[in-house]
Amino acid sequence: MKESDLVIIGGGPGGVVAAMQAAKAGVKVTLLDENESIGGQIYRQLDKGFRVSDIDTLGSDHKKGLELVEQFSSMKDRIHYLNNAVVWGVFKNRTVAYARDGRSLALKFKTLLLATGAYDRPVPFPGWTLPGVFTAGGAQRLVKINRIFPGQNILLAGSGPLQLVLAHQIIKAGGRIVAILEAGNIRSHWFQGLKGIWGNWDFLKDGLKYLDSIRQADVPLLRGHIILEAQGNGSVEKALIAEVDQHWRPKPGTERTLTTDAICLGYGLVSSIELTLLAECEHGYDFSLGGYVPVRNENMETSIPGIYAVGDGAGVAGSKVAMEEGIIAGVSIAHAFNYISMNDKKRLLTPSLKRLKKINRFRKVLDQISKPRPGLYALAKDDTIICRCEEITLAEIKAAVAKGATCIKDVKRMTRMGMGSCEGRMCGPTLMEYLRILRQVPSEEIGLLRPRPSIKPIALGILAASNSGQKQG
Repeated sequence: MKESDLVIIGGGPGGVVAAMQAAKAGVKVTLLDENESIGGQIYRQLDKGFRVSDIDTLGSDHKKGLELVEQFSSMKDRIHYLNNAVVWGVFKNRTVAYARDGRSLALKFKTLLLATGAYDRPVPFPGWTLPGVFTAGGAQRLVKINRIFPGQNILLAGSGPLQLVLAHQIIKAGGRIVAILEAGNIRSHWFQGLKGIWGNWDFLKDGLKYLDSIRQADVPLLRGHIILEAQGNGSVEKALIAEVDQHWRPKPGTERTLTTDAICLGYGLVSSIELTLLAECEHGYDFSLGGYVPVRNENMETSIPGIYAVGDGAGVAGSKVAMEEGIIAGVSIAHAFNYISMNDKKRLLTPSLKRLKKINRFRKVLDQISKPRPGLYALAKDDTIICRCEEITLAEIKAAVAKGATCIKDVKRMTRMGMGSCEGRMCGPTLMEYLRILRQVPSEEIGLLRPRPSIKPIALGILAASNSGQKQG
């Protein structure tokens, strides 16, 4: 079995920047990325064979992604990069297991850095399982990478900046948006918004560009609105929407119907913490950061010595924060291996720490404006499916609580919720909120679903073909 000084899981901005920082100092780095090429969700590049005549239609993130790819390519001799590598387990003997090229392989590490990213927050409501309902991240990949529109008349519903980014990309690619429903309302937070944006002028510039493209395309931007129900016979045909109050509860009499064949939902992100849980890192609960996240020190090291975490997988904060955290972790790891001195570490980290402070000031304002409110979890009816894998409804969750379920594990045992192929990714965050509401207790008392290897579906044939004596890669 091969061994690396530093194994990094995740080829998004945080993982890539950490790899480059550590490798520059001389650390032996192996980067495992489940995608075809680096970039993660935000800096993901076009699939092979795709070309665009106007590069501006892909937005500024595409250009930044190209720059990152170019920097990473210049260091290919220093970093062992394994693409299409799906990591499915982390074990106590400081070993990671991953599937690649039809085999399951193992790799030992001295130090591990997890940059696992995040995924769209699931929000159940009547009709959310109809074909034609997408997450914002899934829709963005279709448009940005595959050059496919999720529908001909697209409705965006949710809260936060990803809504504007996706709308801009759809418009520039030639798609039609019937409306954008923004549950939050920045007008009620204008003073906090001004304080947050001060000094973060690049965020303001991007935001104004997105708003201008929406205005020029004559797309209605309905602030303080939410989707109540997706309707259709076999697929989405209409959406019932309404104006909401400050708690995102529908205002009676404001309901109306929009015609649409595609609904893209973007109510924020949830950190992918399966691997930090498997590594038995300590976790704390912070709803604004995506729920449960690993506890870290100033070097981005978790409670387990030698295991670090950066980016959205350690708290949803965006790509710019992920890159600064990647720098901090990469430099700190290089210092831990004695490749750089303490003075050099302080010198290299000072700019990143200053930038992080400024960015986090703006991020906290966005969190306050766009964090999900109680009304979001009042949308589902008793017959609404909450766990898609096992087809568990809200009524079944209520019945489990009535029978004595007090935590998320109780509901899992009584209903099989979270035992499907997604291992609770789609239902876990939602179940936590419903239990908190039903029992009127803090989220910390609800607990969380514990993952087990394999954390992602792996064919039995791949596991059977495992051979630790085979050559890695």
